[in-house]
Amino acid sequence: MAESPHAEPDSLGNEAAGGYVVGVVHYRSYDDLDRCLAAVGDQKLRPAWVFVVDGDSDPEQLAAARERHPGVDFEAVANRGYAAGANHILARVAEQRPDAAFCLLLNPDVELEPEFAERLVAATRARPEVAIATGKLLRSDGRTLDSAGIELPAHRRPRDRGSQQLDRGQFDSGEYVFAASGAAMLLRCAALTDLSLDGEIFDEDFFLYHEDTDLSWRAGRLGWRVWYEPSARALHARGWRRADRFRVPVAVRRHSFKNHYLQLVKNETTAGLLRGLPLLLAWEVLRLGFVLLRDRALLPAYADAWRGIGGATRKRRLLVKRIVERRARVGE
Repeated sequence: MAESPHAEPDSLGNEAAGGYVVGVVHYRSYDDLDRCLAAVGDQKLRPAWVFVVDGDSDPEQLAAARERHPGVDFEAVANRGYAAGANHILARVAEQRPDAAFCLLLNPDVELEPEFAERLVAATRARPEVAIATGKLLRSDGRTLDSAGIELPAHRRPRDRGSQQLDRGQFDSGEYVFAASGAAMLLRCAALTDLSLDGEIFDEDFFLYHEDTDLSWRAGRLGWRVWYEPSARALHARGWRRADRFRVPVAVRRHSFKNHYLQLVKNETTAGLLRGLPLLLAWEVLRLGFVLLRDRALLPAYADAWRGIGGATRKRRLLVKRIVERRARVGE
């Protein structure tokens, strides 16, 4: 029987007394940030602390934001991507709010409904096997689904469930999912030490995109679960949409492209790779064809991925070692 990584009863008792904190990874979208923080302030379950990491700040706008949101702590940092910003938040939470049970990480273009935190925290608290949770994310019109959790298809390209579908209640049942979107992700603080790999929760080699699915995939391999709670609802404006992909800076698109390969190297099992190899190869042929015919600016991303494989392989070995050690401790 596999060893459970879940919190022991004593720690769950402490967790029940702990509150939650909110962290926002922000980069020069102060209007979005105002709406996000206003929604956080309207939560029925009030956070114990709200902390904004402001990448490559505009000093004047940051000063104005501080005045508009006096109950929020801001810190100006160099922009090293979402992963580094989220890790910085989690490190500060550990230092300044060590009693926090949960940390809700948000993108600034997310507006929570007033019951979001209350419902998501309650659902996660009731399930000690859950390390990561998310709610139902809708586009700005409030009717179109943005993400009902993330699934992992056979071709291993993670995708948001229900994305761009009209919300007709098709995802109104709470359930375990493969991954949670980093746009609105609740983390159980007691799980973070176990989820940390090479000193990082989110892989900072990713810079941005797929760091949420990489973390969720790792959590699953370590015995944790990811929960989707549909009663926790939020709006997500989403900066990257398929129809507008060519408006996204090339450097950003390259990160998304190469990170797909890095998370495969880090997390895919040998059995899973062999089982899905024909479909994976067919998908990659199609992907290369798209790049050659439609988006040649992405070609350097193959070289970026190749340069990152060494680090991803080393982290894979660390993950596998931890899994093997856990199994050995329970006699498997």
